[in-house]
Amino acid sequence: MKRISQFLLLLSFSIAYSQTNFKMDISAPMFEKDSISIAPLMGMGDIHMLYNLTIHPDENVRFMKSFSAAFIKIHDQNTITGYIEYPQPILFSYFNAIENGAYGSDVFFIEKGDYTIKINDKNLDFTSGSETPTNAEYKKLKKQLELADKKLKPFEDNDAGDIEYKQKLLRNYIIKNPNSYVAFWEIVSDFSKYGFNRSYIENMPLFSKKIKGIFSYKEFDKVLKLENSTGVGGNFPDLKLNSSDKINTSDFSDYKLTLIDYWATTCKPCIKDLPKLVNLYETYKGKGIQFISVADDTVKERMDRANKILSENKVTWKNYFDLNKEFITKLHATGYPLQILVDQNGKIIARKFGELDQITTEIEKYIQ
Repeated sequence: MKRISQFLLLLSFSIAYSQTNFKMDISAPMFEKDSISIAPLMGMGDIHMLYNLTIHPDENVRFMKSFSAAFIKIHDQNTITGYIEYPQPILFSYFNAIENGAYGSDVFFIEKGDYTIKINDKNLDFTSGSETPTNAEYKKLKKQLELADKKLKPFEDNDAGDIEYKQKLLRNYIIKNPNSYVAFWEIVSDFSKYGFNRSYIENMPLFSKKIKGIFSYKEFDKVLKLENSTGVGGNFPDLKLNSSDKINTSDFSDYKLTLIDYWATTCKPCIKDLPKLVNLYETYKGKGIQFISVADDTVKERMDRANKILSENKVTWKNYFDLNKEFITKLHATGYPLQILVDQNGKIIARKFGELDQITTEIEKYIQ
């Protein structure tokens, strides 16, 4: 029995060791007795769903697999271990409860190996003890993309030509470096910050079989294909929002345009912009424009709150509740307020995140 126990003990150590291939020592004296997190890239598009890494939890480390994020209670010495199949970018971040604001670091790629991180200040500026190959490549690539990056503003409506210019530079880089994880994640990052552009789809096939075989590539490829089919120029899909409410092509046929507003009671900009949406409705309701709202609220308390908000703002058009999460699965709606303009044939002609001025411009162009 003793020999068997020793064997099982050695086996358990062997399994644990085989599932650990990176170690990170973190020094962050200004956050001692506080917490920081290791988190995926920030942005739209549920980017955390593309990650495939494990950070081992302990008494000071809490890892949330569903968000690919780890929360670390900082002490004098902080060692993070885990398992990763291929390089993936993360941010060191900190939430300041007093300021009710979050801070994020520059991008750092976790990969196989041991490395040391020193966080130098409350802004999360950091230095690494030794440059890992992927991080060295990332700095080199970002230097090449510097001029293109300066033209783009995260989470704003950018000129499509500026996005395509950067992707052209990336295309040339991928052709020379088809095994580049860095280039792949740069496309992911651009999608999360600037929204969908068909140039991403054009660049994806240029990667090697090695990159195409990873989990993150396969999942992101699905996202892009969904975006391509339901983005501008695509057809609005048939939706079954709950047991009684549906939206399908026949709902658009009697109107020149239909404006669909996707919102939630937890979205402050949605509620703030609702009076503007009402004014828009009053301006165009007699010009063949239909309005539909879809709320991403699924519990009775929130649904009651939604109906109250709509009533207070004198909203008279129909509001549905997306209990089946059809907007997420069929339209890849990753945030709100999201406004989608659909013509009478069910074709999507505009898709904007809260830019009602631009929605107005699109309506005016279409009805002239």
